[in-house]
Amino acid sequence: MDTKYPLYTPKDIFISFCGREATEAERWQGVQSGIIFHKRTGNEFLDLFASMVHHYMNHDPVFYAKKLGVSRVDLSGCLRVLTGVTTDEWLEAYRWVAIRDVLLHTDWSLGEVATQMGYSSVKTFSRAFIERVGMPPSHWRAKYKGND
Repeated sequence: MDTKYPLYTPKDIFISFCGREATEAERWQGVQSGIIFHKRTGNEFLDLFASMVHHYMNHDPVFYAKKLGVSRVDLSGCLRVLTGVTTDEWLEAYRWVAIRDVLLHTDWSLGEVATQMGYSSVKTFSRAFIERVGMPPSHWRAKYKGND
């Protein structure tokens, strides 16, 4: 999609699932101090959507559309223009950014991570993680925790 506007991915917006203080570099980039979860894009709709996704994880696009007071089709169209992907693709990408953040920055058990991220069991979560990342979440955590 050719556009003069930047396309925002969850990775561009996401800061922390658990919330943390803004770093000095982030404050220079306009991120407010205090407990933060995502960067502001300057687009009120996208900022509100990202905030809702953070606070109401693991819902379908219809849920977010109702919360925003728009139709699912309008939400999808708006996100397609702003991000270049469908609502489902954006939500899935956001979830994976959040999963990596939680694995790196918390001591939550895999069961807690699986539950918080909307998986029915550790087995289901581990299978999805291996399929997407190529190694079990416990191995990934051991390899990358402390190296960020």
